Amino acid sequence: MTSFFRILGALIALATIFAMPAQALQCKSDSVTATSRLYLSKSFGAYPGSWAAWRKKVKADVGNGWQAWRRAKKTKIECNRVKNDNGRNRWQCTRSGTPCRPGKEDHATADAQCDDYPVITEKLRRRSDGGQVKMLQCLLTAHGFKIKIDGDFGSSTVKAVREFQKKNKLSIDGVVGDLTAEKLSS
Repeated sequence: MTSFFRILGALIALATIFAMPAQALQCKSDSVTATSRLYLSKSFGAYPGSWAAWRKKVKADVGNGWQAWRRAKKTKIECNRVKNDNGRNRWQCTRSGTPCRPGKEDHATADAQCDDYPVITEKLRRRSDGGQVKMLQCLLTAHGFKIKIDGDFGSSTVKAVREFQKKNKLSIDGVVGDLTAEKLSS
């Protein structure tokens, strides 16, 4: 009889977990559009630059807590080659999306912290350090990885990068190159 109650208890616990509603998102009514500066590289400059520009514009227009691109609705990213003042072709990306945030949580602190770090413009690998690694760690955190944002590309960051690459069907090498940087910023 005790095994019956154990099974019944497990079934009730599972039913409770799966019956929990997903956390509702609050979304603004207007879309926010931002354009990156001109960059030599699309993947290392313009694409993540548009992400940083969008987050900065959302913070200025809407306020803290709304800057998470992964939560935005009606998203669109366009990248084009543009001539700079010297007549050279450069990349520029424009991002638009409707800012959203979880209904009851406040992510303002983490979102504000990530705004202070530079865009990823170089290949990052184990033993890299500095602001660009902090941005990488912020992006990984935004994708649900539980890592410390300390600017040190150590073993936990390598592990998170490898898991992200595996999940996104990228080459699993633990190095943040063009494709990984682009996928992290989307």
